[in-house]
Amino acid sequence: MKGLRALTIILAVTAAVFSVKATSQDREVSLRFKFPANQVRTYEQQVSGEMAMTMQILGQGMPVMVNIKGKMTQTERVEDVDKDGVATLTIVAKGRIRSEATGLPAGAELPPEQDIPPIQSRIKVNPLGKVLEVQVKLPEEGKRSPTPSPFGSDFLAMPQMRGFTWQNLLLPENPVRVGDTWDITTKVDFRLEDRTVEVEVKGKARLVAFEKLDGRDCAVIEVTTEIPDLSELMRALPTPEEKAKVSATTEGQSVGKIWFDIVEGLVVKSEMSTDMTANFTITLQGGQGFSMSMQGNFRVEQRLTKIEQVKSEGK
Repeated sequence: MKGLRALTIILAVTAAVFSVKATSQDREVSLRFKFPANQVRTYEQQVSGEMAMTMQILGQGMPVMVNIKGKMTQTERVEDVDKDGVATLTIVAKGRIRSEATGLPAGAELPPEQDIPPIQSRIKVNPLGKVLEVQVKLPEEGKRSPTPSPFGSDFLAMPQMRGFTWQNLLLPENPVRVGDTWDITTKVDFRLEDRTVEVEVKGKARLVAFEKLDGRDCAVIEVTTEIPDLSELMRALPTPEEKAKVSATTEGQSVGKIWFDIVEGLVVKSEMSTDMTANFTITLQGGQGFSMSMQGNFRVEQRLTKIEQVKSEGK
């Protein structure tokens, strides 16, 4: 009898545990970004990747392999929030990238380490994560990435160029349960000095689980986005004294997982992997130039490290 009673208790406890887990995973939630005014969020990012490049110079192909690894810091300040919940954010990204290259011609060098100077952007984003407007302030002349490439350090340091939705995520309008999917296709206008370029990114998201992370109640979301054709955007990037013209085509896919704090309405952690192919040509004054094709894979791991409330400017 004692053995039967013990078995009954074990079965009851097991059933209760699975019942609680099933209930928690079956709940329905409404997901929204929240932007408290004058809040500053700091993220640390680990960046790694490799690129196989082929440069065509004077009709000769030159294969080059480049590996990169770096650490970046991204700060996001909520400047203000309007009556519809649309927030104006100032984002500053900076860091340091270490690179190794094989296959370079004699005399050619790639800096083993390179500082990514602060790249500042101003973004308007709504509670669903849709970016309504982007203004980018590129680094001062002489401090930009030496090659105007979609794989250059400027690209890695501009988070809005890796998804075109806030934090690579567009939230669903309706409440969702585990297993639900939704469309995250979106368009955004990029303002680069005196030009505006519209870019569309297609993608989808799926709620896969609820988890506790650092004591936070998080929705775990899988995202998949297609890399858009950035040819028009690349042509709009300013070049030193207009001495060169850049044309490019890009394609690829980005997949990852995001941990979203349901209560505070912010991303706590994300892991994104991007496969990308690009072809671009740089034509110098006089008609000379070179072309390059690239195939690369990049991984960005991001973690929220600090949240603080600051005084509004002027006070």
